[in-house]
Amino acid sequence: MRRLPALLAVLLVTGAAACTPAPPYGTDGDLTDDWAVPPAAEPFRPAAGQCHESVTDSVSLDLHRPVGCDELHVAETFHVGTAADAAAPPTAGSAAARTAYTRCAEAAAAFLGGPWREARLGIRVAWPARTAWSGGARWYRCDLVQADLDGNNDTSRTGSLAGELTRDSPLRLGCFSPAVNDDAVRTMKPTSCTAKHTAEFVGLWRAPDVSYAKQSADRTRTAAGCRSAIADYTGVPDDGDVQYRAGWISFNPTRAEWQNGERRVRCFLWLSDRTLTRSLRDAGPSALPVN
Repeated sequence: MRRLPALLAVLLVTGAAACTPAPPYGTDGDLTDDWAVPPAAEPFRPAAGQCHESVTDSVSLDLHRPVGCDELHVAETFHVGTAADAAAPPTAGSAAARTAYTRCAEAAAAFLGGPWREARLGIRVAWPARTAWSGGARWYRCDLVQADLDGNNDTSRTGSLAGELTRDSPLRLGCFSPAVNDDAVRTMKPTSCTAKHTAEFVGLWRAPDVSYAKQSADRTRTAAGCRSAIADYTGVPDDGDVQYRAGWISFNPTRAEWQNGERRVRCFLWLSDRTLTRSLRDAGPSALPVN
């Protein structure tokens, strides 16, 4: 093989090196060693302060379409909590579902500025859809709704409920004009306590931890609980004569609320033989004589 002269070989190497441009100032010429690792994808998580046109117990990203709370809506998200890890979203009545409901109820009192069970309001807890849960979502959404007394019907509204119970809200339970037929309450129309009415909210009675069916069927226990609430509210003796002073109306939690641990029953005094134009709070025995 023919060998190149040594000087020519040096010139060729030197020339090749001279053709490689220097890297830009402040760089090392290596394009692969300085890129930051992209962050891991975060699962969808809703935010508090959003409102929704409907109520749901399962939320997925593709169906999550919040609206402004100044627009017509049914539910308002006031809190989003972190759920414990599990193979699937919790079911109603499970320990995890009860824990979430309790935390939502506590957060609702702070958000509203008062106890929500003493107003025409309800709490709904929503969980990630199964696909979102499988993707790592571990949250629960706490929603407030404007509801009727038995909690079975929700009403559309505009405006946020933040601080609603710090003022004289029309949603507070007060006086009512009920329509009663055959011992069944057909309607409960809220009214001013200075207008004619025959019923008034007197407080909450905490029922025992029994089945929902048993609580619904046992009127004797509820009667005793609500009569004690009437006595405490009106200032009459809490004895066997309360039943001869006033009747009572009650509204249990919904079945779903009961499964999640809600035991507070709404109690009302009711007069079937006369109308009132004042509140009976602390009115005493003279305002509720034994009949």
